[in-house]
Amino acid sequence: MARALRRIGWLLALLFVLYLIAANVFLNAGFGPGLINRKPDRFSMQWEHGLSLYPGHVVLWQAKFRGHARRIAWHARADRLSGRIALWPLLRRELQVPHTWADQVTGGLDLTHELEPAEPRPGGWVLRFDRIATDSLREARWGSHTLTSDGRAEFGMWKQLRGGALEIFPSQATLRTVRLRQGDIDWLRDATLAVRFALPRHTRDEAAGWHRLALATLSLELDGQVPAFAVHMDEEPRWRGAVGQGEGGTVHARLALERGELMPGGVLTLGVPLQATDSAGKRWTQQANLQGRVAETIELKLDLPPPPSGKGRISADLRVAGREVIPHQKAPPLLPRVSGTVGVQWRFDSLDWFGPLLAKAAWLHLDGAGEIDANILLKDGRIDAGSTLKIPDVAWHADVQGERFTGRARADGRVDTEDGELRPRVDIVVQQFQIGESASPQQAMVRGKNLRLELRSTGRVIEFRDSLRARLVFERADVPDLRGFNRYLPGHTLRFLGGRGQLSGDLQLDPAGKVGKGRLQVQARQAQLALSDLEFSGDVDVAAQLARADLGNEEFVLDGTRLGVRNVKVSDPERASPGDWWADIRFDRGRLHWGSPLRIDATASARLHDVSLLLALFTRNKDYPRWVLRLLDAGVVDASMRAVMRDGAIVLEDLSVSNDRFDLKARVRLADKRAQGALFLRWARLGLGLELKDDERKFHLLKAAEWFGQQPRLLPAAR
Repeated sequence: MARALRRIGWLLALLFVLYLIAANVFLNAGFGPGLINRKPDRFSMQWEHGLSLYPGHVVLWQAKFRGHARRIAWHARADRLSGRIALWPLLRRELQVPHTWADQVTGGLDLTHELEPAEPRPGGWVLRFDRIATDSLREARWGSHTLTSDGRAEFGMWKQLRGGALEIFPSQATLRTVRLRQGDIDWLRDATLAVRFALPRHTRDEAAGWHRLALATLSLELDGQVPAFAVHMDEEPRWRGAVGQGEGGTVHARLALERGELMPGGVLTLGVPLQATDSAGKRWTQQANLQGRVAETIELKLDLPPPPSGKGRISADLRVAGREVIPHQKAPPLLPRVSGTVGVQWRFDSLDWFGPLLAKAAWLHLDGAGEIDANILLKDGRIDAGSTLKIPDVAWHADVQGERFTGRARADGRVDTEDGELRPRVDIVVQQFQIGESASPQQAMVRGKNLRLELRSTGRVIEFRDSLRARLVFERADVPDLRGFNRYLPGHTLRFLGGRGQLSGDLQLDPAGKVGKGRLQVQARQAQLALSDLEFSGDVDVAAQLARADLGNEEFVLDGTRLGVRNVKVSDPERASPGDWWADIRFDRGRLHWGSPLRIDATASARLHDVSLLLALFTRNKDYPRWVLRLLDAGVVDASMRAVMRDGAIVLEDLSVSNDRFDLKARVRLADKRAQGALFLRWARLGLGLELKDDERKFHLLKAAEWFGQQPRLLPAAR
């Protein structure tokens, strides 16, 4: 019996020695990490050297860990790591470490590329770390932020590999002399922080990512100092801000979270001194405050005073119904539970961010510095009736149909109700404005006063820009040089030679700033124009009625558009009679394609003083037979035609003019100061045909009607 015991003892001693040799060789020979790090993209572990004094005992020096889960890459380091591995659980594929102690611990997190998690599979090993503890938690880093401390922490977890469940045992950390630094800025210093956290066992299908917080129990206690915020006035003058150092503000928090719900009694207070120096060197110090309290609801109050020599402030008094803050299946969304008031009276260095809140497309802009005075009422997450907005003065521009409207504007907004529905509105008034081409807005073509831009919407204010309706109105704006309109006209065929006029508009715009319908009016007195090679002066009145026909092709319906000319005098007395001439033209049906130049296709009716200007398009007065000239004083005539303006030309087809004494039919194409076409004139039994081609004119006196009927059309017949 004694011999058997001695043999068993020697065998156990031999096994113990063999274990010591094998374990310490494994820990120090360098091939241990290679066996562990089978998937280094997801987890890796390194150490400088290790020691094992008995089965299950492990001590590692300079231990380093790295891992990657979804978009989070993490790393940790400990100068010394000691613990004990339970051996029997290994037989059932469970790595159980009852206790681990770490010295001089540091770690960090970074956001990086997405790494898809492994698909869940049965049979994964179970990792169980009952207690990982340290009394020297030194540093934690995420991104550009670094937190240093003198702290203690305990952490435990249970995890099944191959996509299995996860549990975090009740864990805690108590940190002293906490300092949170980003670059040269201490966002938190001389702080104490106590955190407790636990997460029940769950699978990825039950909760993943930050949604796991909806299952967790979390408490936080924080007391510390935060920096002041310092501003100064530059030479322009504008207020410039920077985070100050030295004596700052304070933060105090006592918050508890259970399964996504804040517990009653939680508090948060934040006080930040605002230090300012103006251009004269005078200094001010004021206090910004944020207060939060958890009762049956969550209450938040914010008070931000203005910089010195400024006025107004930013304040908020908000309530969140219920206490749920982390989304989960039973919790309603957070925003629809917010009610209260927000007041903003502040001058911003730039209001460029405000335009996208008003208009979905980038056609409406508020430029440069400006003051906002807003009183916002919130009810159940929505901006409620009675909310107001004022911007007293700001640089403004809007791009509409290739034109840029610019000026100094004021804006007034309000939320009203109608038939139980919210009706948000913003009215922008521009006292003095100018219009220029969007590509070169500094070259003003039009200057005017009292432009109005009315913005209307329905429903939720947050959807204002999606259901936006806009109306742009201006009256009798000055056009100092009518030649600015020539880019819309067909080159040398029709153009202004000089003069000034006035432009009015009443346009309805869609959310993208495109004209939907409206009117444009041009009034010019004693304008100088050229139609092909015929130069004349007179008064011009255009009243264009626009209705969008095709959103994609910038096409408009022109039905009802009117063109009037008065007091027309032809420069060359040999081309027409010296008296005044007039015409009233109405587009019965018409289409316009917006561009530079415009393209127009219209069927028109007209009343003319006489036919003198039509005859002048074909040849000089002295070229006609004497009996034709007697028709010039035959009285007012009615006319109809199809008019097309495109490709640098004007074409008049099916031109028919008549009164009780004569009839005239014609077709003519005007382009680049040249004309071609055909004319037929009948008076009693007299008839005349005139052919115009390549600047050559040929009269047809015999069978003129038959000749005209044989002439080819310049445009296809209307369907």
